[in-house]
Amino acid sequence: MLKRTLLISLLSGCAFAPVAHAQSEAGVEDGSGGDIVVTAQRRESRLQDVPQAVTAFGSETLERLAIRDTESLVRNTPSLTFTPVGPGESNVGLRGLTTDLGLAPAVAVYINDTPFDFRTDAYSGTPNIDLFDMQRVEVLRGPQGTLFGSSSTGGTIRYITNEPDPSGFDAHGEAFVNSVRGGGESYGAKAAVNVPLSANAALRLTGTYEKIAGYIDRYDATLAGLTSPQSDDEVVEKNANDATIFSLRGALRLETGDDLTITPSLFFQRIDADNPIATQSNLPGFGRASAIGPEPSRTDLLVANLTVEKSFGNVELVSSSSYLHKKSDATLDYTALGYNILGEFAPFASLTPAKADTYVQELRLTSSNDGPFNWIAGVYFSHTDQELGQIFVGQAFTDLIDATFGPATGPVGPVSYDYIQRTSDQQLAGFAEVNFDVSETVELIAGLRVYRLKNTLEASCTEVVPGILCGPDTPRITATKTSASPRFTVNFRPNDHTTLYATVSRGFRAGGANATVPPALGCSLAESVGAIFSPDSVWNYEAGAKLETPDRVLTVNGAAYRIEQKGVQLAIPDPCGSTFFANAGDARIDGAELEVSLRPSRHVTVSGQLSYADARFTSVPDTFGAAAGYTEGDRTPETPRWKFALSSELRYPVNDAWEVYARGSWQHVGRTPFAIDGVVSSGRFRPAYDIANFDIGAENGGVEVSLFIRNAFDKRGILAIGSGAVSTIVGAYENVTYAAPRTVGLSVRIKG
Repeated sequence: MLKRTLLISLLSGCAFAPVAHAQSEAGVEDGSGGDIVVTAQRRESRLQDVPQAVTAFGSETLERLAIRDTESLVRNTPSLTFTPVGPGESNVGLRGLTTDLGLAPAVAVYINDTPFDFRTDAYSGTPNIDLFDMQRVEVLRGPQGTLFGSSSTGGTIRYITNEPDPSGFDAHGEAFVNSVRGGGESYGAKAAVNVPLSANAALRLTGTYEKIAGYIDRYDATLAGLTSPQSDDEVVEKNANDATIFSLRGALRLETGDDLTITPSLFFQRIDADNPIATQSNLPGFGRASAIGPEPSRTDLLVANLTVEKSFGNVELVSSSSYLHKKSDATLDYTALGYNILGEFAPFASLTPAKADTYVQELRLTSSNDGPFNWIAGVYFSHTDQELGQIFVGQAFTDLIDATFGPATGPVGPVSYDYIQRTSDQQLAGFAEVNFDVSETVELIAGLRVYRLKNTLEASCTEVVPGILCGPDTPRITATKTSASPRFTVNFRPNDHTTLYATVSRGFRAGGANATVPPALGCSLAESVGAIFSPDSVWNYEAGAKLETPDRVLTVNGAAYRIEQKGVQLAIPDPCGSTFFANAGDARIDGAELEVSLRPSRHVTVSGQLSYADARFTSVPDTFGAAAGYTEGDRTPETPRWKFALSSELRYPVNDAWEVYARGSWQHVGRTPFAIDGVVSSGRFRPAYDIANFDIGAENGGVEVSLFIRNAFDKRGILAIGSGAVSTIVGAYENVTYAAPRTVGLSVRIKG
């Protein structure tokens, strides 16, 4: 009986973790305290004039702070957090609003006008975008439901690429090589070219390739019968978690001369990983090792977009049509399962194919009146189909089933378990926002989005012993929701260098459904909750200030907020070993943010950011709060209370052509409560950690050479903790993702 319960608990965490459900012209940044122009309000505005909390990085700042990817972006942005899922993918959170596996994102991520609105699953998250040849990155903190729709409860991240430019030819590139302490070597190259085709047309191409060094060892799966993977030192693969990431972006800009601009674009990214970036920390004999068997994965992402812009005097029409396709194939090793059941390793694996297709259409009308009244209005439609499979292969799994439940009665062969789940998410919305200048110093903003959400789920399953891990096939379940999301802002600008604002805004996230669980498991808790979980929503109450000196030597931006979250979506563990999704109570987040930039001379730049968030459950359902391990007053998962960063740059001209520089940055992330398979585990925290980075280099107008060191003091910061192939309900092993060890490298940039 013990073996039966253990096996069900070990496997069902994976078996029943279903997936339920206009670009503007270049922002200006001159590197000497100049303006950054952003489109956080769907129209061009100077960053310091936007009455909301926005962090923006232009291309020069991205270079100066060594922001190359999501991880480095997170460390330099207040209130932004992330949980790495694998090489090139992560789940991000903002202001304490995070994403559990299997749910819609809590933070909307856009590349230009195209959202990555995929539900996460146990094997992939939101794609990380290489920030080479990026015009700017905007992080909009706080709910953005009015203008950016679903999945923007915590905020929105916008990656805005450089546009094709008919005015002239441009090309630039970079190459790098580095070495990871205790690991291998990385190298890569990136290039971009802008080619004018005529006075009114241009083509821009950007390509990147990166070979990422591994630093985690893997023990071979030929260990059947051994009680410790280290019993044979010969069966080890060094630096097994290496990966390659390739991306290609292309855009064609056509200006017809009658105030009409057409821009088709294409983005492709492929990630090939030999093994995950997590280690199996507390499995006997492992330490900082990866899984026993190989766990290769491949993820492809394709984004196609057509943007059409037409000016009608003081009104501009923008049409953005997008298609996204994401496909991933991963292998998960379950060899350790034999250790937990039989006391020895029994090699078998799980294949996890997944794919998603999204269609998005948005139409926007934006006014540009000289008077006190301006407005924006639009309609939005998106439809996403996702499919997730899980297939257990290998004789070892059949042997485990036989040993636990008796001889198989279902189809026996190389495939002993086959699960497939299909979901769809649809959103239809209309939105409008008006800006009215009451006086020269006071502006009122009011916006509203009315939306209808529709989510469906269906699933089927076969196995060697029917009724153990497979429930009855789940017929199509449909959930719908119609609601509205408003925003109200008062903006006070007493002078050209001060912005004071107060905002009330609402955000929302789609709900979904649960697949049927096997009656034989006796999952009474999951059955009592029901098949459908509702959308969750937040109300945000915020006040902020943006201050700068007249010479822009000093800039100080700050905000304080309270967020009330209703119907928090979480993955809840059932004592039977299954996991289901539910609205798990309410939460409150009280927080504050501060950003400071000081440039006393053209040779010295100092900047810093600080964020505080006290995120706690304010109500917990009696039915499953205790089962999930949390109670009223507990901190919500994946939100550090404190997070801050400091950076500085010193420059010195050697002669009329060359400058040398030294850069340093330090990021601190406070201790963080974490969840495993939805178990909040009250009182369990990832420890705080610090990361320091340094660069020294030299550059002239066309060439830059730099030496860099990342994680200079080789801190073993824990970025994520999650369960492996076995459930933490029975105290089995955990997957732990560490910050990459100290990395030393050289980069060369050729500027256009």
